[in-house]
Amino acid sequence: MSDRQYPCEFCDTEQPQVKKQVTVTRQRGGQWFIFEDVSAWVCPHCGHRYFDADVLEVMESRMQSRPMDARPVTAWAISLSEKTK
Repeated sequence: MSDRQYPCEFCDTEQPQVKKQVTVTRQRGGQWFIFEDVSAWVCPHCGHRYFDADVLEVMESRMQSRPMDARPVTAWAISLSEKTK
């Protein structure tokens, strides 16, 4: 059950957002952060995600320095700028 009854600001659906756990990526100072199991309100029509203020504050705080409970991940960065022209 949802208690966030606002219309979605992207698709204007009147369907209530659904509380879900999502993965969020953010970049600060050239460093990428991946947050797992983040509580979010998700629009059932378009999938746009809304975060409560306390969740955003925690993510911002955790990006200020390397968290002790973080684990490194390997990723490939691939540019398509020349290949798609």
